[in-house]
Amino acid sequence: MKDEIKFIPGEYSAETKDLVYLKAKVKVDRNKIVDVKISSGKDERLIEPALEKVFRGQILKSQSVAIDGVSSASVLTKAVKTVVGKALADARDND
Repeated sequence: MKDEIKFIPGEYSAETKDLVYLKAKVKVDRNKIVDVKISSGKDERLIEPALEKVFRGQILKSQSVAIDGVSSASVLTKAVKTVVGKALADARDND
């Protein structure tokens, strides 16, 4: 049986500047990801609302960053996985 990841409930933020400048705000309760918001960093081209919706939906459905992403936006997909992964790592309850 797969171990269930536990979170410390709350909102967690992270940013990455590796591939593109993105910010993520992730809301979790004890056992699941409740919401994800992804935004572009200052002075960056805005992330398209349709793409943000796709990423959000995939993350909420999979309850992880193990998502397919968007094939025509592979660099953005990698950045989204990185930034949301950072926020989830901060939210994880290691006890």
